[in-house]
Amino acid sequence: MFIKKSFWAAALSLAMIGGGIAAVNAESAPSPLQSTMQAYVISQGQDGKEVAQLAEEVEPGQIVEYRLDYKNVGKSALKGIAVTGPVPDATHYLGDTAKTRADTDFQVSIDGGKTFEGEPVKRMVENGQGKKVEKIIPPSEYTHVRWILKQPLNAGEAESFSYRSLVD
Repeated sequence: MFIKKSFWAAALSLAMIGGGIAAVNAESAPSPLQSTMQAYVISQGQDGKEVAQLAEEVEPGQIVEYRLDYKNVGKSALKGIAVTGPVPDATHYLGDTAKTRADTDFQVSIDGGKTFEGEPVKRMVENGQGKKVEKIIPPSEYTHVRWILKQPLNAGEAESFSYRSLVD
């Protein structure tokens, strides 16, 4: 039960983050950037192909794919768009699963979304002999993923982004 609650609290946070950009100008005018987020449990069908089912409950060992869709419903191009998705508690990011067709810079965070950097994430740590050595931080320690669009999102255009995590 704990995992189900943790997953849904995180999924709600993701939905709020995904919709946060669209809600920024809600008082003055509707935002030209609309976003949606869906979470899917990924499994293998009898034919060996992947099957994606809308996530209602998750269990340890399941793979969840998060799909974020952004559309410019305004009349002019939007520049500087950054799409950020958290890696929910009780899950860990599966490396090399971030996908988009857009031309982007992909970044990750290991500190709760305070800072972002490109992969591989490296840190200097002290080894058993007291020497500083460079360590590559594994994707399982990522807390957020982010894509920064290199090109404006023109009026009427849409882009999709996805990434996966494994339920602990």
